[in-house]
Amino acid sequence: MATSTFKLTPEDIEEIKLNNEIGWPASLTVKQLELYERKNVATLKKYLLSREDAPFISFERGGIIPLRAWEKFKACVAVGKTYEGEI
Repeated sequence: MATSTFKLTPEDIEEIKLNNEIGWPASLTVKQLELYERKNVATLKKYLLSREDAPFISFERGGIIPLRAWEKFKACVAVGKTYEGEI
């Protein structure tokens, strides 16, 4: 079974460096999330974004992931809990 590997382009590396320097946006697109997590979109969708409790705000063309909510969501997943959302 072949797996796709995550590879960074020079543009991706520059974007990561810039965001690490000035701070990541409060809300990420799926592409930005891919760079933030350094995991390919397919992996993120399969294991995290496909979950019913994932903090993904869907729009007609795509969506965003609030960064603070994403970090809380990952913490819940890590300990086997369901993310209940922001209070």
